Amino acid sequence: MVNFNVSRNNMSGALPSFDKGSCETSMISFGQDHSFLDVEDVQIAYSNIPVWGPQMNIPMGSMENFVIAHDFSWNQFTGLLPLFSVGDEFLATKNKPAYRLLLNNNMFNGSLPSDLVSNCNDLLSFSMNLSANYISGEIHESLLLSCVPMTQFEASYNQIGGSLPPSIGNLKMLQCFDLRGNKLSGTLPNQLGNLRLVNSILLGSNSIEGSIPSELGRLTSLTVLDLSHNAITGSIPASLSNAKNLEIVLLNNNNLSGEIPSSFSSLSNLTVLNVSFNNLSGPIPHLQHLNNCDFSRGNNLLGQCPDPSSNTPLDPHGDGQWRNKKSLIIAVVISTSVVLCISLVVVVVSVHGKKKFGRLSSLRSKVVVTFADAPAELSYDSLVRATGNFSIRNLIGTGGFGSTYKAELAPGYLVAVKRLSLGRFQGIQQFDAEIRTLGRIRHKNLVTLIGYYVGEAEMFLIYNYLSGGNLETFIHERSSKNVQWSVIYKIAFDIAQALAYLHYSCVPRILHRDIKPSNILLDEELNAYLSDFGLAKLLEVSQTHATTDVAGTF
Repeated sequence: MVNFNVSRNNMSGALPSFDKGSCETSMISFGQDHSFLDVEDVQIAYSNIPVWGPQMNIPMGSMENFVIAHDFSWNQFTGLLPLFSVGDEFLATKNKPAYRLLLNNNMFNGSLPSDLVSNCNDLLSFSMNLSANYISGEIHESLLLSCVPMTQFEASYNQIGGSLPPSIGNLKMLQCFDLRGNKLSGTLPNQLGNLRLVNSILLGSNSIEGSIPSELGRLTSLTVLDLSHNAITGSIPASLSNAKNLEIVLLNNNNLSGEIPSSFSSLSNLTVLNVSFNNLSGPIPHLQHLNNCDFSRGNNLLGQCPDPSSNTPLDPHGDGQWRNKKSLIIAVVISTSVVLCISLVVVVVSVHGKKKFGRLSSLRSKVVVTFADAPAELSYDSLVRATGNFSIRNLIGTGGFGSTYKAELAPGYLVAVKRLSLGRFQGIQQFDAEIRTLGRIRHKNLVTLIGYYVGEAEMFLIYNYLSGGNLETFIHERSSKNVQWSVIYKIAFDIAQALAYLHYSCVPRILHRDIKPSNILLDEELNAYLSDFGLAKLLEVSQTHATTDVAGTF
């Protein structure tokens, strides 16, 4: 991968136009802190970037999955956005490059240009991040039409206005569309329903009007929809429930009316729904993974919150009071009878079969929830057996969050079971939603969360087992081994990729807050994997632990 990265420095001034000529570095100021990059460093780096000069001799036939990444983020660059270009020598190859451009968290200003990359349509894919600048103007149709391979369009927290052009529907490869915190107005185009690969549409905190397009229900890859803090009217389209992979839906602080579609109860992956502070009415449907009704506050005409264990929405109106009273009387009589019968059964069972009944109910309640394909052997009992009832013989690690045990559930099928410290846990009622968010996160350099168990006396997480130990052990044993520099570099690069995913691509973005060698695991080929990500949000950390803040996402 060709990677030019000057992010998180103290660089300022205008960014020159990076066409096919050389760079004029005299336009860039480097601040007074000598611990940051100096002019010579950047001149050397610029002279070796193929976009601005073909000095690097890379065999063109070896550029499979070739990615060009230019990162200018987290500096103090000012002025207009320049025009970028990828060298013709790379576009002429059979395997065209992907291009990632990061300009976020600077002070760029002026209007959003109609053309950002001169040869964008010749790329395999293009992703850009312009977030947290002072960019204004409107989104030109030419910007979208000239860059059809765009996969990521992030420009949140700028001053971009106007309405979304219908040509947004031409970006058939788009996966992430983030324009939160801008000044967008007008209505949402129906063409958003053409973005079949998009997984995140984030348009919160704008001034968007009109209704929610029913075409959004076509987006079967959509997992996060944020339309909060706008001026959207009309009803929530029932067709939205056809987007079966929805996990987070934020519609709060709008002017929505009508009912919450009853079909939302079929969204099995929906863990976060917020429709608060609208004008919604009618019954609240039973939602599978929401344990309280905070998501619906500020809607005075909405019905009562249904019992989480019930599938039946409640009547929100005061009409038919006699019918309600009659139903209540019948319910009380039946309930009283049932309670008496159950009490009698419990007394009998307690006398004649207390131990057997206790064992059966315990077995029924001990359910392991999984997020991925798992063998039939994965159950509470099998995990306890495979760990020797969490015997010290199978202990492979301890840390601030608990102890980890090795478990072989079937010949050749190994898992790592992290038994959490209950005293550090932060609210059992929120555990399900939080852990499901972690369970859907997948990256080649993150340890895979396979499942979890929550009981009254214990809880544990189940991960894939990595046989190479952790980096802490590797460092201590390195002196007795002939470890090549390339191996050390590969480990560092693997973890950098994992962190970049958690910080920039993951939804919600996650701060690990406990990076240390023991949390970096290795496989037999010394590929590195980051573990314990997101646990700071789940668990309360003690004062003696390295992390004192609970917040783990942003």
